[in-house]
Amino acid sequence: MTLPASAQVLVVGAGPTGMVLALALQKNGCPDVVVVDGALQGENTSRAVAIHAATIEALETIDCADRLVKEGNKVKRTTIHLGRGEAPIETAFFSPLSKYTKYNFILCVPQHVSEKVIGTVAEERGIQVYRPHRVSDMRPNEQDPSFTDVIFEDGHVLRARAVVGADGSRSAIRNLANVRWADPYGQVDPNSKDASLANMIIADVTFANAPPSFLQDSINLVVSPDNALLYITLPNTPYPDKTTDTVYRVACSIPDELGVPPSAPDTEYVQMLMDRWGPNAVLPEDAPRVQVMQTIWSSRFRTFSSVADAFLTHAPGKTPDAPAGTGPVMLIGDAAHIHPPMGGQGMNLGIRDAVKLAPLLAEYIRAASASTSAPTGAQAESLQAPLKAWAAERRSRALTVIALVKDLQKMMWIPNKRQYLLGFIPYNPGWMRNKVLRFLTTFEFFRANAAWKVSGLANR
Repeated sequence: MTLPASAQVLVVGAGPTGMVLALALQKNGCPDVVVVDGALQGENTSRAVAIHAATIEALETIDCADRLVKEGNKVKRTTIHLGRGEAPIETAFFSPLSKYTKYNFILCVPQHVSEKVIGTVAEERGIQVYRPHRVSDMRPNEQDPSFTDVIFEDGHVLRARAVVGADGSRSAIRNLANVRWADPYGQVDPNSKDASLANMIIADVTFANAPPSFLQDSINLVVSPDNALLYITLPNTPYPDKTTDTVYRVACSIPDELGVPPSAPDTEYVQMLMDRWGPNAVLPEDAPRVQVMQTIWSSRFRTFSSVADAFLTHAPGKTPDAPAGTGPVMLIGDAAHIHPPMGGQGMNLGIRDAVKLAPLLAEYIRAASASTSAPTGAQAESLQAPLKAWAAERRSRALTVIALVKDLQKMMWIPNKRQYLLGFIPYNPGWMRNKVLRFLTTFEFFRANAAWKVSGLANR
């Protein structure tokens, strides 16, 4: 499909975040939006599986919420499984959120299903995705620096009044804009638990002997002294062309001692993880062994936290001495922030970035289009002031989520072995964590507060 020569808004990246932005811009009266993606249709992988209450509310504004809710499972709790003979601990309970939202649950739906639903709505509204088109350069338009020229690998130049990078953690737009990208807490200690468990695998599988104690309306986390494994029941049936059985999502960190995991772990590899760190490691010894029967889809990835220094910037000049442009260039989703999947916040935060940006960007386009001359200096700053406020707010939200994820990881990675205080007083920090957590979770307020933090309602 041939790219047009110009657009009011160019969205680079056709994942959930980019498509939600295109839909939200259209809803806010900005129909001249071009969406491009470097991948062929169907190449996107399926990582995210949780959509939180605040995100479903955001999706309501573009008429996607009801369709997604019909496709997903409603998860009502999160549960930690600690060891043989120990009762599971319910750490978060979502029903009390009904005081604040009608979406008092986590919606469990694989990302490829979410993308299909959002893509169908976009198609119905005439939004096209131009594929495969990769961005190779970006600079101010020579005649009017309030526009940005985006150059593609085939040499095509598209002139846009605003550019939005929704092109993932390896964002071409962020790199071309020279925006710094780093962990806000500094470089991770290579000897830390976070570093040694940075490799992860995810797999969608079917089981024989699925354990009844791992509730289907719960996100189940098996916490071992040296690892953690996530176990979730997916909605029926996310892969209707491949199986009619119940499908489960498994995610597990891979310790350095096992080396780099295979790019697409097979059934034998996933079974090894289930035996060492999954249900088979905590169920009673006389319980039937949970067997992985089929691995429908699997992948590996490496986790890290990073945030862009600026979510709003401008295209740099053609040479180091040339002035930057004045047209806004914005970053959303994984192009702006990324973190490990603990808590399932990544895609959620990106979708809310997009929905929050849309009315402000649409208003900027209207105001800039109505101007009789190219906005420069104070006028350009005034027009972009709401975008600047959006960028500051969304970066603050990203930092809050990264801090939450790091806190969750610290709680998980507490060593469950004897240590010595002052060299001679024995204690076990993991045992202490488990006892304190078991006591605190007897109070509904504690479990409801945990659900509130995860839901995004306090961090829209």
